[in-house]
Amino acid sequence: MIKINNACPILSTDEARGIEASLLVDAVAEWSAMETAGRGIAAGILRDFQELKPLPDGPRVLVLVGKGHNGGDALLAAAEIMARHPRSKVLCLLTAKPDAMKALTLRAWESVEGRVQLEMLGSESSVELLKRFDDLSGGKGFDICLDGILGLSFKPPLDERLFNLVQAINDYPQIGLRAAVDMPTGLGEMDSSISFSVDFTYATGSVKKMHLEGGRACGRVRWVDLGFFEQGSAKASNEYFLTDAILNPLRQLRPSMVDKRNFGHLFIVGGSSNMPGALLMSVQAAVRSGVGRVTAFAPQSMAASLAAQVPEAMWIPWPESENGTLSPRALPLLMQRLPAATAVLLGPGMGRDRNTAQLAQEIVGQVTLPVICDADALSLRVVEFVQKRKAEWGPVVLTPHMGEFMRIAALEHPTFDSEFLIDFCRKNRVALVLKLPQTRCSDGESVYCNTFGGAVLSRGGSGDLLAGLIGGNLAQAKGREFDAVMRAVVWHGKAAEVLARKRGQIAVRTTDVLGYLSEVLRSN
Repeated sequence: MIKINNACPILSTDEARGIEASLLVDAVAEWSAMETAGRGIAAGILRDFQELKPLPDGPRVLVLVGKGHNGGDALLAAAEIMARHPRSKVLCLLTAKPDAMKALTLRAWESVEGRVQLEMLGSESSVELLKRFDDLSGGKGFDICLDGILGLSFKPPLDERLFNLVQAINDYPQIGLRAAVDMPTGLGEMDSSISFSVDFTYATGSVKKMHLEGGRACGRVRWVDLGFFEQGSAKASNEYFLTDAILNPLRQLRPSMVDKRNFGHLFIVGGSSNMPGALLMSVQAAVRSGVGRVTAFAPQSMAASLAAQVPEAMWIPWPESENGTLSPRALPLLMQRLPAATAVLLGPGMGRDRNTAQLAQEIVGQVTLPVICDADALSLRVVEFVQKRKAEWGPVVLTPHMGEFMRIAALEHPTFDSEFLIDFCRKNRVALVLKLPQTRCSDGESVYCNTFGGAVLSRGGSGDLLAGLIGGNLAQAKGREFDAVMRAVVWHGKAAEVLARKRGQIAVRTTDVLGYLSEVLRSN
């Protein structure tokens, strides 16, 4: 298997085991991988903890250690945390005696022995364990809890000791960040009746299909790269995990002999008397995308006031219907100017009535450029109009959340199935950005999963910002349209994470994300 430029393949459990067996051929290779995993997990935890609060000077860390290699990864992660923060107070709760550990896990234990507090798991009830956690932490709890008990090979049920431990950890309120090595205890090929409730899972070596299945309690999935895909043999895949590398083209200096015409021209059609803010946010995001020019077509009653807030864009007043929505009779305003554009974003704040339905259908049916259909431009009828587009026209990109997708795909229940998403895109000749906590992007050939972002994006307007970024990137694409779409998705998510690490997940505004787009590009 190989890592493509911007993503790594998502593997089945058997594929993951196979690649590990082919590459980790002896104890030296296994130990090197375990050391890399430990460092990567620790770095991820210390970075992700910032979304909660600044790390205390002497963080209290609870490490749950099993006898297998997940336990070794967790122990080496604890060692790395102590190396970076010498005043850390690490408590290791062992679920098996050291002499029962696998050889490399024992080696990892010996590397931290004497520097951490050791506790053995007994046969306490979950209630007794809760009291024990309070006693061990002096009533202060733990900043970090890292689960390294069981891995992919777990077969249910959990024995009584581990069941009580998992229940107690889940019920214990004084834990800041909960993390798991590779797979939370209780999840595996067959799930038990209870599993460790985590905020983050650090997938070591490869991301597995189990991490991303709907309903899995893996929290936010992070990939810890152990170099597997640079060494393995090529293998076809239609599911990939997006990485930060997709942003690298935006991290390069632009050529010196250029002007605004070299970087595309995005047209945005949207807004209504009831929802001017959605259009405004999409325009604000678009002008931050690096696109050369942005022209916004806005309801004429508010175009002047919106223009005062984003003077970098050109604003074209659009006649309104009796409902305060864009009148389809004014379509020539767009079509006459279309030769200057390189992409069209349709839908933010447009409202849903017969006027906007007609307008969306006509734009999709007549505009030859790449078109992004967002929000109120998403309908089954619009998708049908895509079929009238000629093959040589630009792609149509749909950006629904799950509720919108269920409507346009005529689904009774949510689905995360990659084969269904690929088939939907292929049959309807569209590209898809399905907005979820783990966003799926598909071009009809593969599915690419993005886990950057987090709960800080769970607020109104996040989708409008994303639509503007997608539009701005697509307008600059010059033949690599789907890469540009995925780049916008990752960029949006990464900026949200930087915002959360700087200011937390709660007391922020949606548009605060825009202030961190630049930092994402300049920090690597």
